[in-house]
Amino acid sequence: MLEINFNVGSHYLVDRKLLRGAAEKMLLAKGIDHAHLEVSVVGRRRMKYLNEKIVKHEGITDVLSFPHSEKGEVNDFPMPEGIPPTLGEVVICFPVAVKEARDRGKMVDKQLQFYLEHGIMHLLGYHHDDGMK
Repeated sequence: MLEINFNVGSHYLVDRKLLRGAAEKMLLAKGIDHAHLEVSVVGRRRMKYLNEKIVKHEGITDVLSFPHSEKGEVNDFPMPEGIPPTLGEVVICFPVAVKEARDRGKMVDKQLQFYLEHGIMHLLGYHHDDGMK
């Protein structure tokens, strides 16, 4: 069972069905059919805070990923039966997605989907220096 929770500010119009479908398709293609994923869509101020205070980079970014465990690490925390393990959280900056979509001539939901897929790849242990695009 895949559980995908969305935390979206009420003033951000997001096609949750499209994003949920994209995330499920991607996870299933990677052989993951029992996991929990958190997806947050935030504004500039929250993304700046996360990027500067947690990641220690200055400014705003398009997407951040916060894995539940490090690559290759086994999470031994006992979970109640039926509760899927948590992959982590993908945080997407809505205003950046709007700007990038406009600049690239894309629909905002497709840009959000791109960021979500990118963030999931990071949660799965893929990184830019591994040849990830």
